[in-house]
Formats: sequence, C-alpha cells, structure tokens
Amino acid sequence: MDVISVYDLINKDIRGKVICFPTDTVYGVGALIDDIEAIKKIYNLKNRDYSKPLAILTGTKDIDRYVMDISKDAKQLMDKYWPGALTLIFKKTNLIPDIVTSNLNTVGLRMPNSSIALMLLEKFGLLATTSINISGDRPLNNKEDIIKQFGNDIDYLVMETQTSSNVSSSIIDVTEKNIKVIRQGDIKL
Repeated sequence: MDVISVYDLINKDIRGKVICFPTDTVYGVGALIDDIEAIKKIYNLKNRDYSKPLAILTGTKDIDRYVMDISKDAKQLMDKYWPGALTLIFKKTNLIPDIVTSNLNTVGLRMPNSSIALMLLEKFGLLATTSINISGDRPLNNKEDIIKQFGNDIDYLVMETQTSSNVSSSIIDVTEKNIKVIRQGDIKL
C-alpha cells in the first residue's frame, strides 16, 4: 500500500488499482467504473458476495447517460441533498458494467460532499465504491485500522483526512412512482 496525498494520486494511473479515501460519510474503497480487475479485487478484499452490488460515486448531477429515468422526485432529492449523504437507486443504462450492479438493472449513485472525493471524481470519473470493511462488519473509519486490516490489499490510501459523519449514506430507491427507503442514514426522509 502506498499512503499518498490526493494531489499525488490524481497524477497516477489507477487502472487495475484499488484506492481508499475519506468521504463525507465513511472511508470508501473504490475503482474505476469500467475496471473489472480492480472491482474484483474490491469484492475479494471485503469477502463480499458478488450478489451484493457496489455503489457509484459521481462528481456531478449530470448522470443522464448512466440512468434510464430521473423522475421529478429524484431530481428534487438530488437538488436538495447532492452533494451529500444520499444514495439514489435508479434503473441503469448499459454504460454501468453488470459486475458493479450484481447483474441487477438498477444502480445506486451518490455525489459525496467531500472535497477529496470530488477531486478524485473530477480526475477519474465515476468510481465503483463501497465502505472499507469486511462485508457485514462495521466500516473502518481511521487510517491505522485500514492499514492494519487491508494494507496488503489496497494500492493507494489517501493520507488527507476530513471530518466525516461515521454513518453510511441513506439509500432511497427512486425506480418506482413511490420512493422507498432502503437504508436510513443521517438524511431522514
């Protein structure tokens, strides 16, 4: 593992690499959205079942290429809570690889309220992400624990820290007419 500044990381080629970085919620582990090799590494390091999809972080609200339909309700949620701790589930287009979504026709997207994450997203585009932890365990949220448990599995760990909520994002399904809360985080709907 290379502990690196976000400014140095944006000058690296991260294809085939797994990166770990702080967000506004918890530390995330991620890979380029079309990097199947690195995405498989994420599943393996977390002992995550391939039936559990990853989320996508986006640096922009302009996600029309990646989702089928942005309802009026979804647009209002994006306008109110993005950037922020809200993941929205949409029907996906074929630009999102099936491995990211566990072959589901839906995808969860979130625009984090994190200057570090947004800098990475601006440079690299969409990232397939999840919290850094063994699947089913609490997310790790400090560098020492991350290095101890995943030091051999992560290629780059961003050295900068930032204040985070230590609470995973709320997840809202906006694929149907009536929105559905999947996971409650700090954002209450």
